[in-house]
Amino acid sequence: MTSTLNFYIQLVSKKTKLQRSLIKLIVLYWFLSLAKPIWAKTVVLGAEEWYPYVSPTLEDKGFTGRIIKEAFALSKIDVELRFMPWARALKMAQEGVIDGTFLWYKTPEREPFFYFSQEPVTTITAVFFHLKKFEFTWDSLDDLKKYRIGAAIGYHISDQFDEYDKAGKINVHRIKSDTQILQMMVRGRLDLFPQDILVGYGQIYQSFPRHIASLFTNNSKPLTSRPAFLLLTKQNPANQELIKLFDKGLKTLKDNGQYDAYFDKLISGNSLP
Repeated sequence: MTSTLNFYIQLVSKKTKLQRSLIKLIVLYWFLSLAKPIWAKTVVLGAEEWYPYVSPTLEDKGFTGRIIKEAFALSKIDVELRFMPWARALKMAQEGVIDGTFLWYKTPEREPFFYFSQEPVTTITAVFFHLKKFEFTWDSLDDLKKYRIGAAIGYHISDQFDEYDKAGKINVHRIKSDTQILQMMVRGRLDLFPQDILVGYGQIYQSFPRHIASLFTNNSKPLTSRPAFLLLTKQNPANQELIKLFDKGLKTLKDNGQYDAYFDKLISGNSLP
């Protein structure tokens, strides 16, 4: 690169004023062609299927997949979504193997490694699911001691819930999959299932025919309601600008009503197969 630049400098010193101007334009074009603009790249994001927020079976990979794709597209940035377990996506993003991951809560442990979007991509609201025939009300976690609660292995529900679980203050059965939990509820072997309200109903109607799915309901009191964000790795300093472009795009989608329109379509079921 240095030898090429010296060649152009020598040319400029030997030519007429007009020729020097032309050569300077050529040099400028040459430098611009070497510079890779931030929007020329494809952002690679990792996520686990979490129907209906994100899924390979849905149009645009689900509601949050669509929001992220369109927010970046407003800055002419492409998005490649790779499906993998949550833990692997977070680890690969932290190490810079992929550019980022989503839907994550903001925690002090993650902030040193990631740029977080300014606004959440969505809000995760967890409730208790149960069978309609099962009468259930609660005010605090202390009211749950007598119930059999099913939760997926490794699934974080809330800080307080996990503390109560570890201390044995509530009766939590850690099960391999959410589908198994729902099946055990139908069989009368579990009473409660904490899950995001949209994800829970998505799993119920994916797992059972309608006459069985209609047996389920949810308690209206939220167990937790927390914003979930897009994370981009700090291993690549350019991501500091990329997250700003995403923030700008997300704000545009919210300001022009597209975000609400996509969410209304999601909760109406019109975007689901």
